[in-house]
Parts: sequence; C-alpha cells; structure tokens
Amino acid sequence: MEREPDASYALFGAEALLKRLQALMQEVEGVRQAQDIECVHRMRVASRRLRSALALFQECLPRKKLPDWQKQIRRITRALGAARDTDVQIDWLDKILRDLADARHKAGIERLRLRLRQRREQLQADVGHALDQLAASRVASEMEQTLRQDLVQARLGQVRADSPYVYERARAAIALRLEEFLAYEACVRRPEQIEELHAMRIAAKRLRYTMEVFAPLYEDNLKEPLKAAREAQDVLGDIHDCDVWGQYLPQFIEEERARALEYFGHTRSFGRLALGLLHLQQDRQEYRTRRYQEFVEFWKQAKKRDVWGKLRQTLQSRLATSDEGPHILPSPTEAVGARVTDATGD
Repeated sequence: MEREPDASYALFGAEALLKRLQALMQEVEGVRQAQDIECVHRMRVASRRLRSALALFQECLPRKKLPDWQKQIRRITRALGAARDTDVQIDWLDKILRDLADARHKAGIERLRLRLRQRREQLQADVGHALDQLAASRVASEMEQTLRQDLVQARLGQVRADSPYVYERARAAIALRLEEFLAYEACVRRPEQIEELHAMRIAAKRLRYTMEVFAPLYEDNLKEPLKAAREAQDVLGDIHDCDVWGQYLPQFIEEERARALEYFGHTRSFGRLALGLLHLQQDRQEYRTRRYQEFVEFWKQAKKRDVWGKLRQTLQSRLATSDEGPHILPSPTEAVGARVTDATGD
C-alpha cells in the first residue's frame, strides 16, 4: 500500500510549483507575438524549472493527471528550445555584423543570417502549435486549481512547510544532483570530450534548478553554490555553442556551395561567401579555447574554496537542526526571489 505523501512536503511542493507555473504562463502572449526574443527565453527557462519541480514533487501530485502535465510542459520546452537556440545564433550574428572589421566577411555572414531567419520563421509555427495544444489541454488551469486546493487544505490544517522530512528530501535531492554533476570532474581537463562537457552542463543546470527549489529553507547559505553552478552552466554553455557552430558551419558551407553550383552551374561566386563563413569558424574555435581555459580556472578556484564540500556540510548541518523547532520561511514574494535569483537565466 502506498503511503500518503508528507503534508509538509506537499505544501512546500505546491508553493514551489505554483510560482513556476505562473512564471511560465505570464510569457505566453509575448511568445506568441514573437517581438521580443527574451519572452521565448524566459518561458523556456520557466518550463524547465517547472519540469524539474514536477519531478521533485511527483509523489504529491495526482497520479492520473501527472503524465499529461509532464507531457504538455515537455512539448513546450522542446518547441521553445529550437526557437531560442536560433534566436541566440541570429543575435550573435547581428553583433558580429555591427562590429565587423573586414567588409569582405559581410556577404557570407549575411547569407547565414538570412538562412537562420528563414528557419526561425518556420519554427514560430511550431511554437504557436505547442501553445495551442497547451491551451486546448487546459493543463495550466488544471494544475493551478489542484495546487491552490492543496494550499488551502494545508493552511486549514495548519501545516508547516519546513518539517524535518522536507529538509531530508531537500538534502537527498540536492546531494543526488551534486554527485551527478561531480561525476564529470574527470573531463574538466579534457577539452576534446565534447559530449561529456555538454552532459556536465546539463548536470550543472539540474543541480542549480534543484537548489533553487529548496533555497528558501537555507536562507543565504546556498548563495555561493548557486552562483558556482550558474557559472559552470554559463561557461560550459558557451563551449557547447561553439561546438554546435563547429559542426554546423562546415555543413552550411557545403550546402551553400551546392546551391551555387545548382543555380549558376559553377561555384566561382561562392568564394565571396566562403570568406565570411570561414572567419566565423575561426572565431568560434578561438572563443572556445578561451572559454575552456576560463572553465578550468573556475574549477580550480571552486575546488580551492571547497564550494561543493561546503554545500554538503550545509545540507547535513541544517538537517541535523531541522527538528529543533520551526524555521521562518520567506514570504511567497521573498521565496520567488530566493529561488529564482536570475529570472532570465537558462
């Protein structure tokens, strides 16, 4: 027989989930209008945070409804992910063109930007379709209604969201994500391990999102590991972006060469495009090298400060004192700020 979920943990989860759901839904109109790329970014991040929280508190949620909730939010994440990645690429090319030192590189970069803009227009249809499916499913309103009912029941029962059980679950969840992240430490000094470094970035993101959920339990004691996880995620993200360009640009060059041959019957005109595209290749290779060196230095400093060891100590010491009496949790507004220190973060 399944035991009932802990009331304190269910309350904590309902509060965390409701905040993340609201952050997701407030971006819907901006994403539909597609005028500000930051709307897509914020909604994508909100969807990831919501999915992370759904996994943490699934035992407290309706078993029959949860799979559909997860499916709909995952669909949104995927649609927004492709759009956001393309937005970032276009935005970077715009900056490159503004600061371009050699006019000979302009034609190739503009051609690449044109193709990416065409792709982004196609992706907007996928984004709109995903939003339509979310609205038709009524998952958001269903989730909100369920979570608000849970909050009311908990408050009527005078349940607190900081029981020893909540601290134990927080410790276990963060510790698991930490170990998953540290399992990639061996690849820190191996720049050629593209897939492993990308997996380490994903692990850093999951660690950060999990810490954000439980941060209100620890006052400011998760501030340093949250900052470190974010920095690891950012630097590894830049490295991954360079690796994506490294794979995509040679493919794009060959595709454009083939188009020129098909259209003109020769590739002589392609030379003016190749200069700019090859310039981008070199730029991304050099940037990857710099960012990788910065990552190695970051890791060295994090180890020196014992960031991850101190995180383990914080989790264990707070667990040991969690049954000494009630802790004062932040108000709902303060909790949002504590958990989501950078609402535009990825």
